[in-house]
Amino acid sequence: MADVCWNAPFKAKIRQSYEDWMLHGEKETTSKGNVKAPPMLVYLSWIAEAWENLSEEMIANSFKICGISNNVDGSEDDKIHVFKPTGPIPSGAELMRKERQENEFNELTELFEEVDLMQDEENGILSDNSLEL
Repeated sequence: MADVCWNAPFKAKIRQSYEDWMLHGEKETTSKGNVKAPPMLVYLSWIAEAWENLSEEMIANSFKICGISNNVDGSEDDKIHVFKPTGPIPSGAELMRKERQENEFNELTELFEEVDLMQDEENGILSDNSLEL
């Protein structure tokens, strides 16, 4: 999800924080005069700030883009990243639609068979063998 949706803005914010620190932050140097890496708490504050900059909507949509929390009726299949025309499975939405239709048909068929059996039992017909020819 992250690499498809919010990794780039997350990393960009951390990169911006690092560049700001390099330009304006207090830095320690090694005995040879090289700049030491920022302290771990500074890194962690950048990560927390970058995370806070991501909107809740962006995070929620990332699940839909990856097909994790989409409506089961198929109304959000167009949001799935891999089903886009330039994605790795451009025919995926159509395949899912066909599979849904087949599943709905099978469920209805089973339901009708179940209702038919219940009506037979109510009418005293327990099986085809109980029919007199």
